[in-house]
Amino acid sequence: MHAEPRSVSFEPVGWEDTIAGVGRPQQLINDDLSQCDYAVFVFHDRWGTLTGGGYTSGTEEEWELAEKLYSEAKIRNIALFFKSPDARQVADPGDGLKKVLRFKKKIESGKKYLFKSYLERQEFSDVLEVHLAKWLRDHDAAATSLSPATLATATPKKTPGASPGFDFWISESSKLLEGEPADYAGALFCAGKALSVAESDVQWAVARNAQATADFYLNNLTASVIGFSEIVQRLGSSTEEKGPAWVARALFNKGVTLRQLGRSEDALAVYDDVIGRFGTATELPLREQVAGALVNKGFALGQLGRSEDALAVYDDVIGRFGTATEPSLKKKVEIIQKAMHAMKKKKVSKKQPKAANHAKAPRHKKR
Repeated sequence: MHAEPRSVSFEPVGWEDTIAGVGRPQQLINDDLSQCDYAVFVFHDRWGTLTGGGYTSGTEEEWELAEKLYSEAKIRNIALFFKSPDARQVADPGDGLKKVLRFKKKIESGKKYLFKSYLERQEFSDVLEVHLAKWLRDHDAAATSLSPATLATATPKKTPGASPGFDFWISESSKLLEGEPADYAGALFCAGKALSVAESDVQWAVARNAQATADFYLNNLTASVIGFSEIVQRLGSSTEEKGPAWVARALFNKGVTLRQLGRSEDALAVYDDVIGRFGTATELPLREQVAGALVNKGFALGQLGRSEDALAVYDDVIGRFGTATEPSLKKKVEIIQKAMHAMKKKKVSKKQPKAANHAKAPRHKKR
């Protein structure tokens, strides 16, 4: 979808693609793996059978080979997935599932590899697309050079022995995003440079959010959704103080972008995720994201013709934030009150205020 226009090709190579030849079958598969740039392992309830190489299964042999190749920098990355077994299987696991669960426990305790558990195929596809997008950006980062427009504004002053750091690149990205006129391509480049020198999860999230925001304005909407999803995935369990705020912001921005793609039902699910995760939070940055998610949810429901549901959400906003004194929250309450007044005046007309008047584009500023 995104790689070919950039002269990149991702070619899937599975064991079933291995050409038959002379020798131990598993060794032929291993030879193919040794020539790959990335490895994707997907486990469910089977472990496999003996291959004659001293391992309990071909999967185990391939995994150990992938680890060796990765440690030697001969393979660029490993993506690891576990499809969750159903309750019946967990209650009575067979020999294969027992081995998979032991392996998963080993991965968890080792804390060396990130992995993703999933239930449905679409969830697997979405996360795999996130990996592909990151691998593509890694390629772009190595091949991209500054555009003439960016060179004029984003060339750091040379200091002997010093290289521009995160603060410089993220500042340049913000200037280009907010410029008159904005330079979204330049902002995307500078955000990528900031991402490459980020030293913490929060710095990484700030830069990734700037990238995804620039992609939004460049109409690279799928890439934008992937960027915001990556922030949620990476910072979902972060212990940094500002981690939850960036998860909430990324979810909100993802919802906005999904609506721009015409995927209103998916956007509603994301807004519900914001509300479910942070609905009882007391910190202002989190309350702002919850209020924003509720406002956008109400407008989205209205556009779908679900006026009664929209009014219920508006009532929820008033109930949660009606007495708030913070200007940012008071403004959202005022927007909702005007929307409710208009709807009730027209006896709950099916015509709703346009979301574009209130649902803002993705936010990139660090509060």
